[in-house]
Amino acid sequence: AVRVRPDGTEMEFFSWGQRNIVDIAIDPYLNVFTRDNTNDGGGWDIRLSHVMQTANYGYPSQYLNFTQEIMPPLADYGGGSGCGALYFQDARWPQSHSDMLLTCDWGRSEVFSHRLPRHGATFDAQQDTFLNIPRPTDADADASGRLFVSSWKNGGFSFDRPDVGFVALITPEDFIPRPAPVFSELSDEQLVAALAHPADAGRLHAQREILRRPSITTAALLAAARHTTSPAYARVAALWTLRQKDWDGFRSAFTTLLIDPLLREHAIRAATDRRSQLDKALFSPIFSKLDDPDPRVQAATIVALGRCGDLRAAQGLLQAAQRTEAAPAGHADAWRNPDPGRVLQHLAVQALADLQAVDTCLAAIGTPLEQHALAALQRIHQPATVDGLFRKLGSTWDPRRRSELWTALIRLYHREGEFTADSPQWWGTRPDTSGPYYDRQKWAESDRIAAAVKTALQDGNEAQKAELQAILKRHVVNLEGVSDQAAEMVADKPIELPKADPGDPNLIANLPWEQVLARTMAAGAGDPENGRLLFRQQACINCHSFANGQQPRGPHLVDITKRYKREELIESIVQPSRRIAQGFDTWAIAMESGQVHTGFIVLESAETVTLRDTTGIARDLIQDEIEDRVRQEISEMPAGSVGNLTPQQLADLLAWLDTLH
Repeated sequence: AVRVRPDGTEMEFFSWGQRNIVDIAIDPYLNVFTRDNTNDGGGWDIRLSHVMQTANYGYPSQYLNFTQEIMPPLADYGGGSGCGALYFQDARWPQSHSDMLLTCDWGRSEVFSHRLPRHGATFDAQQDTFLNIPRPTDADADASGRLFVSSWKNGGFSFDRPDVGFVALITPEDFIPRPAPVFSELSDEQLVAALAHPADAGRLHAQREILRRPSITTAALLAAARHTTSPAYARVAALWTLRQKDWDGFRSAFTTLLIDPLLREHAIRAATDRRSQLDKALFSPIFSKLDDPDPRVQAATIVALGRCGDLRAAQGLLQAAQRTEAAPAGHADAWRNPDPGRVLQHLAVQALADLQAVDTCLAAIGTPLEQHALAALQRIHQPATVDGLFRKLGSTWDPRRRSELWTALIRLYHREGEFTADSPQWWGTRPDTSGPYYDRQKWAESDRIAAAVKTALQDGNEAQKAELQAILKRHVVNLEGVSDQAAEMVADKPIELPKADPGDPNLIANLPWEQVLARTMAAGAGDPENGRLLFRQQACINCHSFANGQQPRGPHLVDITKRYKREELIESIVQPSRRIAQGFDTWAIAMESGQVHTGFIVLESAETVTLRDTTGIARDLIQDEIEDRVRQEISEMPAGSVGNLTPQQLADLLAWLDTLH
């Protein structure tokens, strides 16, 4: 997520490591939320996240294999297609239907509501169905109290029909929307009072108009922020309006704003909100809140100290990087699990890396803070980092510490490549998720690290050699004469489709499409066990993954029946080119040699593209040797793949798909 000033200046990254963010929702207290998902064909698993400034949510390079380094999600809800999001708050609506996050899921045809109770510096997840509506794409609200939801009904991945979509107007029963005031016509006093407007949209209009008026004083905004009987959201809106309108006035009032427990978090966030306006005089009062009893204040302080750029904060940040609670039990795939106790730790390590706090982190090796220090050091690509790690390595014989030091050094062998016009595909729908980098590039210290690793491999015993080899493999570091870059390949066998008997009138190959659809729909629930056997018999297994954790091969089928209606699945199986799964377009890839390869992309890294053709055979193509790519209109799934089955057998296959969760 990036943010930018309304005039186009001061663009910066807000957070990193998410995929397919179609919308960001912001609540009245500037908490940010979104839904993203995993690789096309890798499950489309929907993550609900509290998006915190400076945080890295791990996609694509850390979430699978370096899970403890990422900011955890609030929840993973399985397969879906997250689209628009809105934090809806209107005090005129019934409490049961207001002050909650709304997220649209195109794949499930539902708008979900989330009431998110606070948990430390973040929130716990909760989800209910707010609205059933075909293919919802977005939601918005106005200052009069009306909620709008857009639908992509009848739409696919093209806009080739005249009857695609509609917008629904949602209001409570017996609710009468009242026109919002013309904010530009309000008096100064009325505008300041409008910061308590019942709707978030109304307050935003008021804030913008206040910023346009020089006649509204700092004193008036301070009074509104300090007005303890006003709603909390009104006081927070007044503070942020003051910060944008009068930076000098805000700085003068800063220490008094810190006294108020409700405003403290927001005063700290506002103090370092703009990198172009940082005041070193505010460092000490901000730093004093690093051990505040409120974890949200601690989180705001950690982020603020990282943005201040003052190395005096480093030792305090190391202390703040300790876990606040044990990790909860959850899904076997750790990256799916919420983990509130890791939030402050993640922010603090990132702040240390942003500060380039090399000396402080090196000094912490050998202390109880060693783990957090090494986590920061392995993100700081400086010669001083490598020098210091080698010094530590030369002065310790503790096997565990030596292993951690080697891990940090090997992690530093690569750095992430810079994104330029000449960069490889950043990134396709199915990028390399092995991590910890996507575009692995060497830097000035890489050869020095490599030489040391080779020496250690020559001098070490078998256990030490095995450990170093494992660290190299995990970090995808291939050293000449050490790592075998040619991965062991299992040869694919071409798909051979069973033949259909042309004399059997009950087979799908011998029936018109309309009868296939009607008979399959009428066949009932089907036999899932027979469907499981048919899945293998029909060679579906060659190109589809059907369980979480499998290496992606083709469209991932877990939760497929949640994303598509029964008739849509029948059409996709019997007439695969009519409805091509998202992310599984057929591509013709022309090589510089003149060869042209056709198939769907299974995996894409900075170096190679893995393409699977209609026979199920996969081949790796070198990125630098690709001349052009052209999208095709025909599916790679072969027509007639179920031609030898009856509609009842197709129903059995669908019944088995319905068990994949």
